[in-house]
Amino acid sequence: MSEQHLPEGVRLAKRVATQQGCSRREAEELIAAGAVQVAGHTVTDPARRVPEQVAVQVTGSAGATAQTVLLYKPAGVTAPAALREAWTLLRAGPAPSLQLKELLPLPLQASGLSVWSDESPMVRRLLDRERPLETEWLLTLPVAAADSIIGALQAGGVRASLGSEREGASQWRLVDKGDRGAELVDFLDRSQVSGGWTLRRQRIGRMGLSPLAIGQARLRLDFEKF
Repeated sequence: MSEQHLPEGVRLAKRVATQQGCSRREAEELIAAGAVQVAGHTVTDPARRVPEQVAVQVTGSAGATAQTVLLYKPAGVTAPAALREAWTLLRAGPAPSLQLKELLPLPLQASGLSVWSDESPMVRRLLDRERPLETEWLLTLPVAAADSIIGALQAGGVRASLGSEREGASQWRLVDKGDRGAELVDFLDRSQVSGGWTLRRQRIGRMGLSPLAIGQARLRLDFEKF
């Protein structure tokens, strides 16, 4: 939801820090993670000035450990459902924070790398439209349909290279930038490929699926960057 323009007042970070009894830095992280609402609207700018009479609601917890979860989502399963199931199998303690958001969401029909995070640096990097991260996909479709489908994708700016062909099916490595998963799925659906297709996201930036198996999840390690 778009942020509303507000008149002069106290900086939002200061207001949250006072309200939560936390440091200014913790307040800024809560705001950047989308865990603060002003007058019912999510605001992510810590410098936004808020009049005293305007309500500020914090939906996250100051001092809570921010985390990034990497999930191998199966096709045909919603990402939230897959995350809940994977977390149970992971046995990593309490369920992931309700503040975790799926970044660059995977469509229902696609499988592969799904990223959930409330770490403000990770959120900012993955949602940076000026410097979109490179994404890699694995597309499987019938050999007979490959020429027209791949040609159209390449015309749309997607880099494609043939990986393998066997038993009438071909696998293609697609490389693109930004959040275009929904566009890819919509295009494949509209193409009505005879024999069907599968689409799996292999990588976002420098972060790949390995070593996850389908349906598994893990926490991002401190040294891992996108």
